Parts: sequence; C-alpha cells; structure tokens
Amino acid sequence: MMMDKLRSATNSLAAKILLTIITISFVLSGVAGYVFSQVDTSAVKVNGEEISQQVFQQQYNAEYQRLSEQLGAQFDVLADSPQFMQGLRNNVLNQLVDQELLRQYVNELKLGVSDNRIKQQIVAMEAFQTNGKFDNNLYQQMLARNNISADTYASYVRAGLQLEQLQLGVLGTDFVVPAQQQELAKLLFQTRDVRLANLPLAEEIKQQTVSNEEIQQYYDNNKSAFMIPELVKVQYLDLSREDVEKNIQVSDVEIAQYYQDNKAQFVSQGQQRLSHIQLATEQDANEVYQALQQGADFAELAKSRSMDKLSGQNGGDLSWVVVGELPKALEDAANSLDVGQYSQPIRVDNAFHIVKVTDRKAAAELPLEQVKTQIADQVRQDLVNAAFYKTEKAVAEKAFENPTSLVEAEKVSGVKLVETPVFSRSDVPAELNYPNIVSALFDTDLVNGGANSEPMSVGELHSIVFRVVEHKPEGVRSLDEAKADIEALLKRQKAEAKVLAKAQEEVVALNNQGNANNSGLAFGSKETLTYAQNTDPALNEAIFSMPKPVDNKFTYFAAKGGNGDVVVVELQKVEEGKVNEQEQAAFNLQLSQTQQQELQTTLLQALRNKAKIEVNDSFINQTEE
Repeated sequence: MMMDKLRSATNSLAAKILLTIITISFVLSGVAGYVFSQVDTSAVKVNGEEISQQVFQQQYNAEYQRLSEQLGAQFDVLADSPQFMQGLRNNVLNQLVDQELLRQYVNELKLGVSDNRIKQQIVAMEAFQTNGKFDNNLYQQMLARNNISADTYASYVRAGLQLEQLQLGVLGTDFVVPAQQQELAKLLFQTRDVRLANLPLAEEIKQQTVSNEEIQQYYDNNKSAFMIPELVKVQYLDLSREDVEKNIQVSDVEIAQYYQDNKAQFVSQGQQRLSHIQLATEQDANEVYQALQQGADFAELAKSRSMDKLSGQNGGDLSWVVVGELPKALEDAANSLDVGQYSQPIRVDNAFHIVKVTDRKAAAELPLEQVKTQIADQVRQDLVNAAFYKTEKAVAEKAFENPTSLVEAEKVSGVKLVETPVFSRSDVPAELNYPNIVSALFDTDLVNGGANSEPMSVGELHSIVFRVVEHKPEGVRSLDEAKADIEALLKRQKAEAKVLAKAQEEVVALNNQGNANNSGLAFGSKETLTYAQNTDPALNEAIFSMPKPVDNKFTYFAAKGGNGDVVVVELQKVEEGKVNEQEQAAFNLQLSQTQQQELQTTLLQALRNKAKIEVNDSFINQTEE
C-alpha cells in the first residue's frame, strides 16, 4: 500500500519537478565536494597517465645525489644557483616524460619479455658478479640499499628489456647497407693534395678610403653590434683549504688521544651469514614453517619453494651480511636467533620470509696501528676545518666592520688581496666564475660598490669575499667611440672584395690553362689534407667541394681563409679514403650509434607532438627550500 502511494505520487508533475531539483542538487553538491576536495598529486600527466610527485621526487633525489658525487665541491656552488636547480628539475621532468612515452609506445606495440629472460639478465649483470659468477650477496645488498623488493627490481629489468626490443625492432629498422658505410668512410677519410697561394689584405686595406657618410650609415644599420655590456672591476680575497692546511701538523700524541677518546669507532662490524626462504602468501609461509618444524631440510625447501630463485639455487644462502644491508625486520629477526636457528615467517614488502642464521662473526676492536693513518687524516681534517672557519669568521668580521675596504680583512686572512681588470658577465675571470658569485656580482646591490660581500662558499673549505670597486652600466658606444673600428672594418671589407675579385679572375685563367706556371701567384709547398681532419672549416669546405682534376690538369678555386685573407687553391690530386677492417668496424659502430640516437630523438619528438602532456607547474616550479 505504501509503495503504491509512493509510485502514484512520483507520477505527478509537481513530484517530478521536486525530484529533479533534489537530484540536480545532490549531483552538483557531490561534484563540488569531489572537485574541491581533490588534491593534484601528479608532477605531470602523459596521455592521462599520472607520474606522481613521489616518483618525480625519487628521480630528482637520485639525480641530485649522482651529480653531487660526480661534481663534488663544485656541485655545492651550482646548488646555490636557482637557475641551475630549476634546470635540474626540468631535466628530470623531461626524462620521466620520455620514459612514460616510450613505455606507452612499447605497450602499444605489445612487446613482451618472459620471466626466464629477466632471470638470465639479472644473473648476467656484471654488478652482481664476483670472479665471473653471479653473487647473490651483491644482489641482495643492492635491493636493500635501494629499499626495493626483488619483484620491483624485476619490473625495472623488464622495462629495460622492452625498450631494448624497441631499439632493436623499431629503431633498428633504419640502417645503412655495407656499401653505403664503405662509401661514407671513403668520403670521410678522402685526401686531397693542394697548394695554397695566400693573398694578404694588408696592403690593399691601406689603399682604401671610407667616407663619414659610410661610417654613419653602417653605425645606424648595426647599432646592436655596438652594445656595451655591464662592466665591473672587483677586489677579492680567495680563502681556501690549501692556505690553512700547509700550517697544520698532526702529532703521534694527538693520534693516540683521538684513538682513546673514540675507541667505539674502531671496531670491526659483526657479520652474520644468513639464508632465507621467500614466499608469496602467509599460508605458504606457514606451510613451509610447519615443514621445518617437522624436520624438513631448510636448503631443500629453499630450492623447491622460495620465490627468490637466485638464492634458492644455493639453498637460500644470502652470504655474509652486515648491519643495514637487509630490511630492519629481517635483521631484527636474525639478531634474535642463535647460529643454526630459523625464524618464524616475517612479512616484508608484501612477501613472507623465513630467515636462518648459518654462521656469525663477533665485532672486534681494531688496534691503533691498523687505523693510525685513518685517524691522522681525521685529526688533520678537524684541525683544518677549525683553522679555516676561524679565519673565515675573522675575515667576515673585518669586512663587516670596514664595509668600504678589504684592507683590514686582508690582514687577518693570510692571503693577498687581488684586483681584477674590468670584465663583463660573459668574461668573468676563472677565479670568480662561480654561479653564486656571478649572480651576486651582477644581480644584487653589491654591483653598485660601496660594500663588501660576506664570505661566499664556492666549494668545500673554499670561500670568496669581494667588493666591486668600479661599475659601468650597460649602454651603447657612441659614434665617436665606434668610428675607428667601423672605418677599419669597412676598409677591410672593400679590400677583401677587391682582392677576391682579382683572385677569381686569376682562377678563370688558371683553370683554362690547367697549371700555374705563369700566374705570378706565390703558391706554397704541397699539402695533403683529409676531410676528417678539419683545421679551417671555411677553407676545408671549399677545398672538398672543388671538382676533381681531369686529364692531368689541376683545378683552381678562390676562397676566404679562416684568418680573413683570400686564398687561391690549386687542387692537384684526389684519393678516396682507405680504411682497414678494424677502422671500418669502428666507423660503422659510431655511425650506427649516431643514427640510433637521431632516430630515438625523432621518435620521442613524434610521440611528444601527438601526446597530451599536462605539467603541474605549481609543483615543478616550486622554490627549493
């Protein structure tokens, strides 16, 4: 009865209007709640596929660490430059976008890799080999260091092999046949016997005249060429480790005292030799654990049941491990066991492990003689650090107390005050050419002079204090200032045109007679040039574009040399390049690699052109804290 009434009521016009209003209100409120509660966790979306901020940050941190280790102290200087750090973020973003585009393309092509192929690849990796054989200990250490599971690493390997298939299967379809490779090698290593007759411009330049109207017209048409960059002259103090280290001596007494005060540091790490059985589910783990309880052999169960096939082949052996090499849960379990005992199932990374301690080595105190060199280095470093920062502090105080001069700071620095010539942003002296120094010189109030900078770090135990003693803002040279240069340039251009025209007349005559016996040109001795050994690009291009001699007649051509003089070239002989099998193989490899790189760049550009790439600008452009 109730349902009939409701059904009847809903059929009325008023009820339908009311229900429509309620429905719209409900939907809109739901959508609004969804829209306003959503937080964009992406760094970028590629064709709708999200690359998370977490993934970006992991890749960014890895690249940051790689550059830090590669560049050392220089990276600390670069890291002070906002432009460099933003460039680093953009580079990482582009790498991730390229990887995602290739991943999507691989999926589109349905390229697959078997589990067995992945296993073979891991076992064959040199990073996991000792004396040419797979070392599971190295493999497990890598997993622990990067805090990833074997399955996760296998997925990385799978992606790499898929991209390799793409490289071989798609990018490899573009090739150069052996005949083309040989022809290219012949051209690259082609030799030409020539004689050169230089026609200097100096005498012709002296005979040229230039009017004031010509100078004015050139100045008006080329004002951008007469821009004067912002210029500064700087005084600076360069404080470095070397300046303080030369006065540091470390005595045996200091070494012995440090050893006594820090004995806890000089202890060999305890080690455990472990084995494990990795299982997918808690049920599987409990089954294996019960089998062990009933007397089953640990090694045999590892071989037959462990998901970690690499260690399973060796009875689950993980070799010797030290603190920090394995996930904490596994280490804690192992530490609670006696040698020969195994643990209950432990859950780590969505898998279950049973760990067994097969051997153990206790920590031991290291004798002084064994660590003496290490201690001496540490003591010296501590003394150098203290001396450097003491000096740096004293210099900073004097520079602050006497803001219009660095003379007092020089007295406590132990180094000599240096003054530079005038320079622009494009030709900063090497001693000052650090991103943070250049930025402070030209982009802050210090550029106007009148104040000393604070000590600015440009590397490990290396800082610079400077002051600008002269500043010239950017401007344009006046006509009077530029007149002499314009006059010299126009005279040279006129002389060059005249000498080149004369040389071309000579060339016509020489090509008609096929030799230079009566030309009056002063040709030099014969030179044998190779296209690949290019010392003068403009002249080289002209020489190797000349037609080959025919019927024992030399050919001639007029060109401009790299030094600005006009040169008449006599081409006597052309020989195709000759390469042996080894050189040809090396050339073919280099050619192939170049083509592969060009094709991959082209493919990525094509994928980008048709992709929808949505960058989370507020995240990518955020300022580093």
